[in-house]
Amino acid sequence: FIEFTNHRDKYAHVRQAQRRSKPYYTSVLWWCGVVLMGVGELGNFAAYGFAPASLIAPLGCVSVIASAIISVVFLKETVRASDIVGGTLAITGTYLLVTFAPHTSTHITAHLIQYYYVSWYFLLYLVCVTALKPSRLHHVH
Repeated sequence: FIEFTNHRDKYAHVRQAQRRSKPYYTSVLWWCGVVLMGVGELGNFAAYGFAPASLIAPLGCVSVIASAIISVVFLKETVRASDIVGGTLAITGTYLLVTFAPHTSTHITAHLIQYYYVSWYFLLYLVCVTALKPSRLHHVH
């Protein structure tokens, strides 16, 4: 859904450029694409409330494959061998992740967050980040 709207926006840009007419943001087609992209992102965000991230995140690969197909069909872009190999690997990886990843989610509480903040994993991470990037932590722009 989101990829379709991205290509709809690109199509509106290309059409406007060919006509050498008014700016793209005055096009109804462009605004429809922007609104539909927002709706798609809201749906994507809502999906995380109904299923674990280990299931939802890999399915984002579907948008990459949809983008490749839509760009070939509607924008007349060419398909390369690397596109086919990459798409095949992405679909295979998505299948493996969705099929074999654990689909349980942990109920997060304030005590659990506090426990993680004082765990040695987080403290080691904090020390490493502080030691390796001191200039980023102290500069205020």
